[in-house]
Amino acid sequence: MIPPARRAFSVSIFARHGGTVLLIRHRRLGAWLPVGGEIEPGETPLEAASRELREETGLEGAFPAGLGVQGTPPGLIGYEEHPAGSKGLHLNFAFVADVPGRELRPCEEWTEARWLSDAAGLDCPENVRQLLRLALAAPAAR
Repeated sequence: MIPPARRAFSVSIFARHGGTVLLIRHRRLGAWLPVGGEIEPGETPLEAASRELREETGLEGAFPAGLGVQGTPPGLIGYEEHPAGSKGLHLNFAFVADVPGRELRPCEEWTEARWLSDAAGLDCPENVRQLLRLALAAPAAR
């Protein structure tokens, strides 16, 4: 298999509140996903995660520290790669963020939002199910 020529760095954010995690029904893709998007030039993955969470939900998150080895950005729970059509291969950094509430500001990126304790019965990729479980199990931000 020849790898796609284009690479895009992205973030996904599993916003967490009261034992549940937010998934949105992505307007263009029609699947249940965490909020997220591409990393802009000059941003770190953590900066992009904070920005995307705010832009797509209106929420500010606290990213828990100490989830990996020294030097791991706060809130980082995983890394995965997935094809993204004409955008090539997305190199995706997955974060968990504790948010103070569940009230969301509407966004054109999604059509519906749900706070879930699991993704049973939802049309979402397996990696989203796996990362949702990791997000729920991660220690809270201090």
